[in-house]
Amino acid sequence: MQIADKTVVVTGGLGSLGSSVVNALREKGANVIIFDIRDDEAQNAYKVDLSDENELVSVLEKIDKIDVLINCVGEIYSEPAINPMKMQAHGVDSWNRVINNNLNTCFMTSTRIAQKMARDRVKGVIINFSSISAAGNAGQIAYSAAKAGIEALTKALAKELGMFKIRVCALAPGFIETESTKNSLSESMLDYWKKETPLRRLGKVEDITRTIEYVIETDYLSGEIIHIDGGLTI
Repeated sequence: MQIADKTVVVTGGLGSLGSSVVNALREKGANVIIFDIRDDEAQNAYKVDLSDENELVSVLEKIDKIDVLINCVGEIYSEPAINPMKMQAHGVDSWNRVINNNLNTCFMTSTRIAQKMARDRVKGVIINFSSISAAGNAGQIAYSAAKAGIEALTKALAKELGMFKIRVCALAPGFIETESTKNSLSESMLDYWKKETPLRRLGKVEDITRTIEYVIETDYLSGEIIHIDGGLTI
């Protein structure tokens, strides 16, 4: 699929990573529509709760056709199963929030937009965001579970939607230089992960956007979880 003149929905497109994805695709000539918790008319952004089916369907009715969906929306969150200092178990509210903001939103947008693609006979592309945490990261059980769920969801969707000529892949980034990464990790932890990564550096946003472009343009690619982590998960 050529990117130019295609209609692309980017969820979380007003965030640090999402906005970079939006800008890169607009530079390629795509018509980009943003779904976010905020609205911004200048950015062609709709305010919508992506875990609310009624809100999402209402917005989708305003859009003629969608060729590509990129699910950037999500929340990085750390909390241990048991806090060793307080001997306190992981909060139920925080678990539900993280699962909702990562996995449930991905499920809702992917299935409802896939339905629209199928009805409109669009040979579409859906790109989800997983993480290296999907393998299970100590101190991030909710986030890890949500991202593992996204990987399973991605593969199941790829199998089911192939009959409609809709492709589904996921990106699993390592540590990327974004505001959300800097806000969630201390400098000492960032230095640690740089040393643990074979390429000895954090990833760049351009590494993500170029991979997104590759997935969109490669018509025989589906069902893959693409790791962009500098070799960290080797």
